[in-house]
Amino acid sequence: MRYNVTEYANSQLYGLPVAVIDFETTGVDPHLCRAVEVAIVHLELGKANPEVVYKSRFNPGIPIPEGASDIHGIKDEDVVDEPFFGDAIEEINVLLEGRVLAAYNLPFDWTVLNCEYRRSGRWHPTERDRLDFGHQFFGLCGLVMAREVDNYSRGRGFHKLSSVCERRGIDLGNAHSADADSLATAELLELLLREVTDIKGKFPTVRDFWAWQRCAAMGQERGLRDWLRGKGIENDVWPWTDY
Repeated sequence: MRYNVTEYANSQLYGLPVAVIDFETTGVDPHLCRAVEVAIVHLELGKANPEVVYKSRFNPGIPIPEGASDIHGIKDEDVVDEPFFGDAIEEINVLLEGRVLAAYNLPFDWTVLNCEYRRSGRWHPTERDRLDFGHQFFGLCGLVMAREVDNYSRGRGFHKLSSVCERRGIDLGNAHSADADSLATAELLELLLREVTDIKGKFPTVRDFWAWQRCAAMGQERGLRDWLRGKGIENDVWPWTDY
C-alpha cells in the first residue's frame, strides 16, 4: 500500500477521504501488544457519512492478559480459531489505500498498525519505507482536538473517548468494541474539528491543520509533563514530542 505523508498536504479538509481505525489489543504498549480486533470506518470529512467497512478479530499468537480482557471482553477462547493479522493485510491495504488515517489516539493506533505490519514481514503503510514508521505517523487525532477544546479539566478519564462522546451526546454503544469505537470516533472528529475551527480559525489545507495539530500536541505533552512532575509520576512515552 502506498501512503505518502505529503500526498494530501495541499488538499482541503472538507471532503478529505479518511479511514478511521481502532484496535483492541493485548495491552497498552503499542510496540509490544498484539491486535485482537480492528475496525475501519470510511468517511469524507465534513459530509457526515461514516460507514463501517471492515471489522475482524485476530488470533494474537500470545495469551490475552486478563486485564486486557476485562476492558474489551475478548478472551483467548474467542480468538483461537480466528486468522492472524498477517492473513488480512491485503484486505486492510485496499481499505486504507488513498485515505488519510485517523484515530482517537493516533500515535497508539498508528504504532499498533505498523508493528503488526512488521511482524508479518510486510512494509508499513508509508512510501518512505526505509524510515521508522513510528517517526512518520500522520493523520487526524481526536485526542489532541479533545484536549484542546475540553481544556478545563484533566485526569480521571476526562479525555477518554467515552467521556468526550458523552459530553457531546454521541452514543458510544458497545464501548471497547472496535467498530463502535471507530464509528463514534468518526462522528466525534467531525464535531471536534468544527469546535477547533471556531477557536483557531479555518485551516485552508491539510498541511495547515497538521501543523496546528502537531504543535498543539507537543504543547499538551509539555503541560502533562509538568502536571505529572507535580504529582511525582514518571512517564517516558511522549510520541508527539519525541517523534
